[in-house]
Amino acid sequence: MKKYLRKGITIYVALVMFLMSAITVHAENSNASAGMMVKEYSGEDFSRVVASPRGQLISSVQLELVDEGFRTVSIYSEVLCHEEMKKIKMSVTLQKSASKGWTDVNRKEFTWTKENHPDDYLSMATISYRIGSLSAGTYRLKGSYSVFELDGSLQEFRTVTTPGLEIK
Repeated sequence: MKKYLRKGITIYVALVMFLMSAITVHAENSNASAGMMVKEYSGEDFSRVVASPRGQLISSVQLELVDEGFRTVSIYSEVLCHEEMKKIKMSVTLQKSASKGWTDVNRKEFTWTKENHPDDYLSMATISYRIGSLSAGTYRLKGSYSVFELDGSLQEFRTVTTPGLEIK
């Protein structure tokens, strides 16, 4: 009887440990200082933040870091606006955890203007790219978004940061 009980417990513990590695953690918090709702998602190979500032110009922003394996990460960033913009600026910084905080590893800036896209309805911007040859450690993304109204009378700025993601 004890033999079957031990086997049953062992199988149960193994099953729970297997399922724990496949569970996605979801945390929702109110970022009162920036006046927006932020949802953070973390998994074994990804880290994502979705923010809904519901500001006058910016509707939502999304920032995602994915471990592609072989010390390569893919990066995705998006900003959606309530209306057409004159200019959208986006800055994405890959940071690595260090003993004294976070250090910048890579930074890219992107700008979309109505002048350069006269036939497009400029109300959103997305970017996607990969970075390879990273050293092992914990990484995160910091995204900054600036949008400027068509008549130039109003602008809005938001910053979000993903949870850390361990790269092995």
